[in-house]
Amino acid sequence: MSNVKSAERELSPEKTEVILRGAMQEFLEHGYAGARIDKIVAAAGVSKATVYRRFADKAALFTALIQRMAVKIHFFHQQELPPLGEEPVVFLKRYATQVLDHITHNSQELMLFRMIIGESGRFPELGQEFVRNIEKPNIDFLMQYFATHPKLQLADPEVAARTLVGTLIHFRTYALTN
Repeated sequence: MSNVKSAERELSPEKTEVILRGAMQEFLEHGYAGARIDKIVAAAGVSKATVYRRFADKAALFTALIQRMAVKIHFFHQQELPPLGEEPVVFLKRYATQVLDHITHNSQELMLFRMIIGESGRFPELGQEFVRNIEKPNIDFLMQYFATHPKLQLADPEVAARTLVGTLIHFRTYALTN
């Protein structure tokens, strides 16, 4: 997938946000395949040149939305591990609750998330961006926690992390209907 152009400093953060809001609207209404740059330009109220100064193509816009989702979801970032004295059940309950609470309060992100999964068969690069920006940092964080907590002593912390993340992704994708 194309990355965001290096000339990103040319546009203000406000202008970039307007473009991303227009892109979100277009992608949610028409899916990845049906989204058109002309409609994104119209929804954002900017020129096509302005969009292309910041984003190389539709794929770069979509990647930026995935990256923005990852940034907004603070618990997907590498965080400091909780104190090792904290009971795993307390940490894991808090962690899962944060993940699920966030998505229930961000319906656009839930719709985007579902679209990524739905479109990833035809556009595998969408799934790869999701994995790179959201799933992998989450798995790495949990894997580190599982590997270092003295009470857990798991044979395979990666399997445990993938199982928890997979469960949360499944729940977020299918169980939450609002």
